[in-house]
Amino acid sequence: GHYIAFTKQYKDLIDELMGKASGICGGIGGSQHIASENFFSNGPQGSLTPVAVGVAEALKRKNNKSVSVCFIGDGTMGEGIVYESLNLMSLYNLPMVMICENNGYAQSTSIKDNLSGSIISRASAFGINVYEADTWNFEELIKLCEKAILNARNNIPSFIHVNTYRLKAHSKGDDDRDLVEIKEYEEKDIVQNLIINDNNYSEYYNEIKNDIGLYVDSAVNKRQMEIDDYIESNDLKTKFEYSSHNPFIEKKQSELINEYFDESLDNDEKIILIGEDIKDPYGGAFKITKGLSDKYKNNIISTPISEAAIVGMGIGMSILNFKPYVEIMFGDFITYSYDQIVSNASKFYHMYNKKYNIPLVIRTPMGGDRGYGPTHSQSLEKLFIGINNIQIVALNTLINPKYIYKAIEDYKRLTLLIENKVDYGRLKNNFPNYAEYSFSISNSDYPIIVGNPSSFKPRISIITYGGSTHKVLKSIDDIFYEFEEFVQVIIITKLYPLDTNELSALVKDSDFVITVEESNIEGGFGSEIISNLVELENSKSKKYLRIGSENVPIPSTKKLESEVLISKSKIINKLKTVL
Repeated sequence: GHYIAFTKQYKDLIDELMGKASGICGGIGGSQHIASENFFSNGPQGSLTPVAVGVAEALKRKNNKSVSVCFIGDGTMGEGIVYESLNLMSLYNLPMVMICENNGYAQSTSIKDNLSGSIISRASAFGINVYEADTWNFEELIKLCEKAILNARNNIPSFIHVNTYRLKAHSKGDDDRDLVEIKEYEEKDIVQNLIINDNNYSEYYNEIKNDIGLYVDSAVNKRQMEIDDYIESNDLKTKFEYSSHNPFIEKKQSELINEYFDESLDNDEKIILIGEDIKDPYGGAFKITKGLSDKYKNNIISTPISEAAIVGMGIGMSILNFKPYVEIMFGDFITYSYDQIVSNASKFYHMYNKKYNIPLVIRTPMGGDRGYGPTHSQSLEKLFIGINNIQIVALNTLINPKYIYKAIEDYKRLTLLIENKVDYGRLKNNFPNYAEYSFSISNSDYPIIVGNPSSFKPRISIITYGGSTHKVLKSIDDIFYEFEEFVQVIIITKLYPLDTNELSALVKDSDFVITVEESNIEGGFGSEIISNLVELENSKSKKYLRIGSENVPIPSTKKLESEVLISKSKIINKLKTVL
C-alpha cells in the first residue's frame, strides 16, 4: 500500500510478488524488501529508522528542501533503535517525519499487552513536534501531514501518531482477533463504505480488481531471475608480484591516520566522519580526529552513544553518495550495530537487485594489552567473516595506513576497518635479529607482507594480521634458538574475502602452517584459512596449527591479561605440539 501510494505503480509490484525478474527488485525482495524511486522497505522492525535519519542528514546538506519520511508500526515502539533515531533527528534538527501507524496490534498481540505508557508521551520526550490523528477523520489527517511536511522542509522534525486498524491478517493465517471487533472496524472503514454506498466508487473498485486480475494472468509466464544473474563471481585468483619492502615507519600509526583525514577532508564535502566524542578538544578516545573538527566543521559529526543509530545513519548517507567513516569507539561495541550491518548494509546491494551500493567505512580499534578488561579488549572481527558484501581489512604497523585508506576510498561496499589499540602508538617494531631476514610486499590494494630469511628455506609458515604481527615477530628468534627452525611470516591486510590461492602458493613448500590471531581460535580467522588451504591442497604431508587467546573474557589485571592473550611464550609453547 505504501509503495503504490508513493510511486503510483502497481504492475512492477505484482511482478515482484510473483517472483518475476521484471519486478521492482527482480523478485528477490518479495513483499517486504523493495526499493525504487526513493522508496525503501525492509523486514526487521525499526531497522530503517536510522537509515532515514542518515538520508535526512544528507538531504539537509544538499539544501534542496526534500524530506525523509519514515513509517513504523506500533509494535516497532518496542525496538530501542527507534529511540536512538528519534534522538538524532531531534538533536540535528533534520528534515524528517516519523509516522507511527497504530493499528492496535503488534502482529497478533494487542498493544495493551505490549506497550506501557503512551506513544505520544514517548515521542514528545525528544522535544519534537508531535501530532495525533486517525484514518477515519481523513481531512484532519491530511492537514496534519501537510503541516508536518512543511515543518520538515524548514528542518523542524515531527512525529505523527496515526490511530488506524488493520482489516486483514498480519501475515496469511495468523489472525486471532475477535471477529466482532473486526466487523466493527469494517463498518466504519472509509474505503469499505465508499465501495458499498457510492456507485461511482463501486464501479471504480471493480475496474481496479478487473485490471489487476488481467495483469496477473498476463504476468504468470514472465521469466524468473536466473541464478547467474543474481550471484556475482567472486573469483580471487590474481597472481601477485612481490617487491622488496622496508617495514620501518617513523611516525605513529595514529598520527598517520589523522594526517590522511586532514589531507582527504580538504575541499571534499562528501567525506563525513561520524562518531562519539570525535570533535575537538577531545578528538576521539585514541585522538585519531584530534584537530580536525576545528578545520572541517561540516565534515565531522560528533554523536551520542548510539552505535546502531550512527551506523544506520552512515548507511543512509551512503545511499545519497556521501562517503561516511563511522568510528566505533571500542571494537567491542560493534555488537550494538550488528543488525544494521547484517540486515541493511550487507543486504541492500543484492536485496534491492544491485540498485544501491553502500560505500560505508566502519573503523574501530580492537585488541587487548591495555588493561581495559572484559568489554573493552576483545577482537570480534571474526563475527563478520563470511557475511556477503563486507570486506574486512586490518591495519598493521609494517605498512603506512594511508596506503590502505587510499585503497578503501573507491570501494563501493561496506568496509570494516580494524585498527589495533596498541599499534596506534607503537614506534618500535619487533624485527628478528638473525642476519638477512627481509620483507617483501605484494602489488595489491591490500598488500600481503612476507618476511623470510634470505639464505634459508623455512619449513614453518606463520600467517597473521594486525596487532598479532608483533607477537609473531618477537617469537621468531626464540623459535630459532629453541627448535633451530627458520620461519616465514605472512602478514595479511584483507581478512575477508581472502585470496586463499595466493596463501596456498606462499606456503606450498612449508611443512608446518600456523595461524596466529588475538581472538580465540574457535570459529575464527585461523579456522577459515586452514580449512580453505586443506580444501585447495588436499595435502596429507603438511601439519596445521591455530594459535590464539584463551576462550574466556579478558581480565583487567595485567598478569592474568597477559596469560589469557597470545604472547611470545604462548606461541613457542604451542609450536612444541607440532614440531
